[in-house]
Amino acid sequence: MAKRYLSQTDFDKMSLPKGEVDRTFYDDKVPGLGLRFRSEGNPKWTLYYRRGGQQRRHVIGPRSITLEEARKTAQRLQADVANRIDIAQVRKDERNTTPAQSFKAAAHLYMAFLNRRMAAGDLKPRSYVEIKRHVQDYFEPLHKLVIASITRPTVAARLAEIARHHGPGAADRTRSNVSTFFAWAVGEGLCDSNPVQGTNRQIKNPVERERSLILVNAEKPNYDELVAVWKGAPDSEYGKIVQLLILTMCRRDEIGSLQWSEIDKDNRLIRLPPARTKNGREHIVPLSPPAMAVIDGIVPRDDREFVFGWGKGGYAGWSKSKNEFDELVPIKKPWVLHDLRRTGRTGLGILGVAPHVAEAVLNHLPPKLVRTYDTNDYFKEKREALDRWAAHLMRLVSGEPNNVVPLRA
Repeated sequence: MAKRYLSQTDFDKMSLPKGEVDRTFYDDKVPGLGLRFRSEGNPKWTLYYRRGGQQRRHVIGPRSITLEEARKTAQRLQADVANRIDIAQVRKDERNTTPAQSFKAAAHLYMAFLNRRMAAGDLKPRSYVEIKRHVQDYFEPLHKLVIASITRPTVAARLAEIARHHGPGAADRTRSNVSTFFAWAVGEGLCDSNPVQGTNRQIKNPVERERSLILVNAEKPNYDELVAVWKGAPDSEYGKIVQLLILTMCRRDEIGSLQWSEIDKDNRLIRLPPARTKNGREHIVPLSPPAMAVIDGIVPRDDREFVFGWGKGGYAGWSKSKNEFDELVPIKKPWVLHDLRRTGRTGLGILGVAPHVAEAVLNHLPPKLVRTYDTNDYFKEKREALDRWAAHLMRLVSGEPNNVVPLRA
């Protein structure tokens, strides 16, 4: 049987007992919340909490506030206390500080600055969206604080909370973007120091990923994992995305948010505009016959420009789809979709494709000095490389003998 908590009616009936001058009736659902009666003045909702080993109280508002509203406010304040925010100082700041000095106002100015950079082509829209999520959404509990008063312990506590709810990787990416925001704020004279500096990363020893679904040894490459992934790809949007990632070596979102206008079937290629690539440069992706077969098997929808997905943007639900795929195609060593790019790059190396051509397939920029004097886009070579890779993969999938051995340096 569900527990019955005190109701609005219960609190409406409460009054200061005869002979007492100060009495608090505590809520039994939200610890620390109570309706305080005093002989002088009207009853007020009050939150009792501890800070620095001492008990403190924070007035939420008059009795006219509903019990439900008081509970929601108390829970929000308790979350702030858990994040080491001095809620008493916040109230003082709200009374004595202009809105322009708050974290929220500074973040608004920062996003306007980034918006101008994006309009000038100096910032990718995808990067803008990620920074906005980190600064404005993930750090929302700090919005009311005066930006110049935010301390390192407050930032560290918030990052730890983000790690618990969104994962350590998200916390570290947020840490990086918020640190850049504070550095900008220092330059604008909004604060004197960057409180993110000195905070710890959530991932203690970040290492560069080296996972490939091709096992390379001295004798002969082992393609078993790659073949298993290809064969196990279901006849679904996610399965087609996986196969296109293997064949094109594009990034996940480049295929997941692919639009029909970006596909040129007559010339067998995908043309990704600068706004859709990581390095901000147009990327022309030749399509091999197997890649064209995957695309030709997708039926366009009249009301949708995106090839995959159902919502406003491209494909969503990556985590759920990957979990289902892992159950369908169990592979002993964990892998992620981005590993398919490394797998393809490894495969091109095994096939003897020149390194500069293989890097062009992945849309990796060459060193500055090289790209200053070499403006060739290597489209013909890229097509030959991807066609050769696709033909090699199809032979592996069909079970034909693999006679390719790794090239020695």
